[in-house]
Amino acid sequence: MIEMIYQIHKDYRTAIDALSEQIEALTEEVSTLKDATPRPDTPTPIPFTLPATAPPRPSAPDTHPLTLPAAAPPKSWATVARKGRKEKTTMAARAAQAPKPTTNNRPQLKKGLTARERRLVIKREGEPLPTSALDLRDDINLALAATYIQTVSIRGNTVTLTTMESIKATSLNSKVGSFLHLIPGTVSVLLDTPVSHILVHGIPTSKSLVEIATELTTFNTGLSLTGQPRWLTTDDARAGTSASTVVITITGPRASDYVGKRLAAFSSTYRTERRLCFNSHTQCSNCHGYGHHNNKYTNPATCRWCASPHPTGNHTCPTATCRIRGRPCNHTVLRCVNCKGPHDAHTTRCPSRPVSAQDEKPEEGKEEMTT
Repeated sequence: MIEMIYQIHKDYRTAIDALSEQIEALTEEVSTLKDATPRPDTPTPIPFTLPATAPPRPSAPDTHPLTLPAAAPPKSWATVARKGRKEKTTMAARAAQAPKPTTNNRPQLKKGLTARERRLVIKREGEPLPTSALDLRDDINLALAATYIQTVSIRGNTVTLTTMESIKATSLNSKVGSFLHLIPGTVSVLLDTPVSHILVHGIPTSKSLVEIATELTTFNTGLSLTGQPRWLTTDDARAGTSASTVVITITGPRASDYVGKRLAAFSSTYRTERRLCFNSHTQCSNCHGYGHHNNKYTNPATCRWCASPHPTGNHTCPTATCRIRGRPCNHTVLRCVNCKGPHDAHTTRCPSRPVSAQDEKPEEGKEEMTT
């Protein structure tokens, strides 16, 4: 610490000595310039006749030498340090007083509508539409006398209308009466809102579907059904049982909150779960078999690549030098778990794969509770 103070003092003394030398040099230069300055000559008087009342005669110019201020004494290192601190303080104060740039005046970027907010779904039945999607789009815009529809998608008996980027589907929904005659066989017109299908187990079979809907919406706060509940199984399957499972459809931002929650009805509570859709072509991601959902399959996992009894993500190369994991490598011998052929279980060339039936309707899971 003492050495650092000594070094600082030495630096200040060096700076002060340099300033003193500069001051002495300037003082000598000023003295030299003062001695070399030419003095004005005394003017020669010109003879003239004085008037009766003569003005006062101008005095002779002052010939005294100029008196310069005395040179300032050299500043001490304490004075120099104090002046530096003062300048820094002044600069900091000015910076603090300077107005800071504000971001409130920046233009806010306006968020556009989401794709879901721009879709209107029309359910219909009967024969396929005789018109194409392009012609239907133009006919609807012509009926509305404005460009509302950007695209039209026709898949089976479902027609999806997508509005322009700045138009909400709710605006189009209020004008369906102007163009609905262009879509014959319309059953319902829905906004593209999130929908959850929930299974409610153990509902008494002696109750009607209307009574079930009334009980569920009355005694469960915030629960809103988009339609009447329906039984999961057929009438023949429910014959002789006291309880069965119903399927309810709810929508809204909190629709998923009811999955797994017990719902109150008939002075009791009933277990719920998400409805799973699958058919004979659904392939399980756990055992890679067909006809069931992987969430409902409890058998041991099977590898997709080598048909060994381990999850596909744990697949490793049989050689000791290869470090590839979870996927096949050049050393892997492919083997299908379904047909035992030399290919992976998900190939479309597998002879055990069900015959293609793309239009087959997904089936719902079988009833689990019958008591």
